[in-house]
Amino acid sequence: MIRAGQVQSKPSAGLSEEPTDTPQLLVIDDDDDSLSILKMVFKKEGYQVDLANDGVEGLKLLKAKHHDVVISDVMMPKMDGYKFCEEVRSDPAIQSTPIILITAKKETIDKITGLEKGADDYVTKPYNLIELRARILAMLRMKRLRDELTAQQKELERIKTLEETLLAISHNINNAIAPIFGRAQICSPDDTESVEKLVEASLEGCRKVKETMELLEKVIGAMKNSSNQSQFLSIQELLAHLREKGQA
Repeated sequence: MIRAGQVQSKPSAGLSEEPTDTPQLLVIDDDDDSLSILKMVFKKEGYQVDLANDGVEGLKLLKAKHHDVVISDVMMPKMDGYKFCEEVRSDPAIQSTPIILITAKKETIDKITGLEKGADDYVTKPYNLIELRARILAMLRMKRLRDELTAQQKELERIKTLEETLLAISHNINNAIAPIFGRAQICSPDDTESVEKLVEASLEGCRKVKETMELLEKVIGAMKNSSNQSQFLSIQELLAHLREKGQA
C-alpha cells in the first residue's frame, strides 16, 4: 500500500511521452488512495487503467481483459501478490503477462521470493513515479518482444502444417491413381473383365481423391482460424486422418 508521502515524484520531466496503442494497465492494491493516485497519473499518460482491491478480483479482471502490464501490491486480503503471481503463471492464457510487484518489504529475501513466485520486477516503497513509469515501459517492450516471438512461432507452425498437408495430399493422390495406371497398362479393349477392373479402379481412385480434397478443405479452414491451441490440435487430427487415408 502507498501511504501519504510514500510516493516520490518530481516535476513532470520525463512524464510527457505517451505510450503508443493505448496500453492496458491493471493496478491491484487494497488501498484506495494508492489506486486513485496511480490511475490518475497513468490515465494522463494515455494508459487504459483498471483497478482491483485484491488478487482475486485482479485475477478475474486479467482473465477477462488480458492487460499489457500488471502492478500489484504484495500484502492484500483474500489473495496476496505472491499468490496472484503464481496463479497468473499457471494459466496458459495469461501466463506471459508482465507483473511488477510493489511493496514496503525491502529485504533481499522478499525480493527473491517475489521473483521466484513469478514477478518480472520488484519495486520497493517509497518509489518515484518517473522510475515506475520507466519500468512499465520496459515491461511493455518485453511483452512486445514476447508477442512477436509467439507470432513467429505460430507462423512457423502454420508453415510446417502446410508442408505436412502437401506431403499427405501428394501421397494420397499418388496412391489413388497408381492402381489406375497399373490397370491401364494391362487393359485390353477386347477383354471385358480387364476393362471393368480399370473402370472400378478409376472410380475408386476418384473416390479417394474426392475424400482427400474434402479433407484438404477442412485443413485450410482450420488453418485460417488457428488462433488457439485447440484449433491447432484439430489441424493435426485432420492431418492424421489424411495420412490414414493415404495408407488405406
